[in-house]
Amino acid sequence: MSIPEFYAGQSIFLTGATGFLGKVLIEKVLRSCPDVGEIFLLIRPKKGMSIDDRLKNMLKLPLFDKLREEQCSVFSKLIPISGDSKKKSLGLSDADVQMLIDRVTIIIHGAASVRFNDSLKNAICTNIRATRDICILAQSMKKLIVSKKKKNILFNNSFYYTITYYILITIFISTFIYYKNV
Repeated sequence: MSIPEFYAGQSIFLTGATGFLGKVLIEKVLRSCPDVGEIFLLIRPKKGMSIDDRLKNMLKLPLFDKLREEQCSVFSKLIPISGDSKKKSLGLSDADVQMLIDRVTIIIHGAASVRFNDSLKNAICTNIRATRDICILAQSMKKLIVSKKKKNILFNNSFYYTITYYILITIFISTFIYYKNV
């Protein structure tokens, strides 16, 4: 099965959509997988801009020029969802949670705090608690495609590592004491 065949008809939930890697991923999926279903983008309102305005501004970037010229209709597959990876439960409304539970088949968690001067609380909320909240949400998703490979995982958001299940458990246990009070 090719990558475009795999993504055909799938509904994706993407966090970190407005970050560098998120933008590149959106462009690549829309261009290379024309039959992809809808792509739900977790976007937070920022600096007085609504999520719709942020999405419109993002799609004006030169990165999306080729898509605008050749396949502008694919942008209708992008559905912004108001939320924030720094907030509990990703800051999602109950209605949005239910919609994601009912429709999403693939989750790509790319939200991350990559600032080295970020406060520990913000870094933990974004990089650890958000990952936990994604896992909790995923447990409820009715159509989610789940891989049976336990050793290869994507961890720490935009940084990709191949680590074992035991290391992952160790990381979560070691951060739990601080993290449960955030």
